[in-house]
Amino acid sequence: MAPKPLDYECINENVKKVAYAVRGELYLRASELQKEGKKIIFTNVGNPHALGQKPLTFPRQVMALCQAPMLMEDPNVSILFPADAIARAKHYLAMTSGGLGAYSDSRGLPGIRKEVAEFIERRDGYPSDPDLIFLTDGASKGVMQILNTIIRDEKDGVNSLCYDDFSQQQMIKPYEMRRT
Repeated sequence: MAPKPLDYECINENVKKVAYAVRGELYLRASELQKEGKKIIFTNVGNPHALGQKPLTFPRQVMALCQAPMLMEDPNVSILFPADAIARAKHYLAMTSGGLGAYSDSRGLPGIRKEVAEFIERRDGYPSDPDLIFLTDGASKGVMQILNTIIRDEKDGVNSLCYDDFSQQQMIKPYEMRRT
């Protein structure tokens, strides 16, 4: 059988070694301007707290309890953490074997992928397969996994346009993905 475009052996070797430079040319120029005293709002990494968004408390409480489950054994835990955060932490820890530090399926914990699939099904109205869901630690990692998969050779490419805020002409300029 002939290989398909997404078979591993068909993917360009350069793509297999690609690196995503979030801190590329624009970031470096913005850093220079910031050193010169200019006010810069960095939006290249999806950092809403830098723009004044109040941190989301519930996920942090759940993560704290998952990272230190012995806190849930403390009789005063309900003073420090709300009941829903405690319940959610217990729920997630029940899905793991060995806690959050233990290795799991590379796609993410099966139970959490199942919950994501159920959410997508409720939201979108059609079935979602948890075996086809890959959880990543941020959007950039997910985008890079997809790009690493679909770019086969030097004839394939990604056209990425970034707004160059530093241009006197205020034009949109293309920046290419850098390969290492």
